[in-house]
Amino acid sequence: MSTRAVEPELLDVSFPTLPSRIEEVEELIASGQTDPAQLIDIVKHCPSASLNILRRANSAYYGLRHEVESVGQAVRLLGFIEVTSIVILEGANEMREQLTNHTDLLDRILYASIFTGRFTQQLARQLDLDDAWTHLAFSVGLIHMMGRLVLLYSAPDPYGALAAEKDAPLPEADEEHRLLGESHRALALQASRHWNLSDRVCSILDTAIDLAGRPAGRQRTLAVAVRAGSALALQDLAGAPLALPQDLSTANTPLSDEPVALAAEDATDYAANLGIF
Repeated sequence: MSTRAVEPELLDVSFPTLPSRIEEVEELIASGQTDPAQLIDIVKHCPSASLNILRRANSAYYGLRHEVESVGQAVRLLGFIEVTSIVILEGANEMREQLTNHTDLLDRILYASIFTGRFTQQLARQLDLDDAWTHLAFSVGLIHMMGRLVLLYSAPDPYGALAAEKDAPLPEADEEHRLLGESHRALALQASRHWNLSDRVCSILDTAIDLAGRPAGRQRTLAVAVRAGSALALQDLAGAPLALPQDLSTANTPLSDEPVALAAEDATDYAANLGIF
């Protein structure tokens, strides 16, 4: 199948609307506040998030003897990081209503986004990053991959055709740029700015576009985690063994096999079970 090239300068980039609950959670994360009362209030206004949070609290993972019946109790049990991730996940689910074509491709994008968000979050925990950075990790990983959703939203047919002609589950960044003049990495940053997300989220996404020459530090560590999660998500979708790509620039951010393997295993389970759309 051949894909008709689209002149990059003619691509009209547009962004889907960010659900209000994602905005609320992102503002809470950016504020540095972890007061459960504010988070409980957000959750109570989202029936689907409330249901999933109660389901998670009552899952075999926690092995509680008595059923958790109140949202407030479930939020306190699961903690800030887990609950904000679930609320953001529910918001991402709502965004699919803005895209009605290429549903199989949309499902793959959302799956890869969930995997990458969870992997980034769990690797941040494995690397013992402080809470201020770990709280951002799920959002950053998810949004990095949702740059593909922006491409699908802006150019559904050309991007759908590009995805259909590839053996891989999703097009690579260089293939996106060659056809459309944009890649999901750059569009994730543009979308974050368009949605007025925090400067710290934008700075990590900016670093993740090109890791070369970026100074060592927590920002680069999260950006490397995002890029690693992105690559592993495509391997997971393809049913291939999970391994860090050889060309991933991990200089100044050494990653050992054990934390990567633990985070990847968790992300696989999370995307397959909690990330059901």
